[in-house]
Amino acid sequence: MKRILYSGGAVMTGDHLADAVLEYASELARQESSDTLDVPSISDAGVAGHTQLLLGPASQFVVEEVETDVDDPFDAELVETIAEKTRHLQAPKPVASTSTADYPDLDAATEAPVPPPADS
Repeated sequence: MKRILYSGGAVMTGDHLADAVLEYASELARQESSDTLDVPSISDAGVAGHTQLLLGPASQFVVEEVETDVDDPFDAELVETIAEKTRHLQAPKPVASTSTADYPDLDAATEAPVPPPADS
């Protein structure tokens, strides 16, 4: 389990969820954007609940490992939703083409152009 510390408080949640939130918050900051998330959490008393997080450019988080006997509030669908939101914000990655048809053959012999005759 991990604890997300932020100004004024802390939220204890699952490892995968905390990692996804941190990555998403980082990408939102790069984009100068914000979002809110409703994440499953565990109180210090061990009670399961939900916490709303406001993520934005000014968000500052610290995530730390926590030893606890409480079950990890894992939500695979929410982790995937957050990961998809993060990918949506990231710049597209270039993909190499396997076709060389669009590129000139730089090894092919070429003739130098004949210069025009000089005027006398």
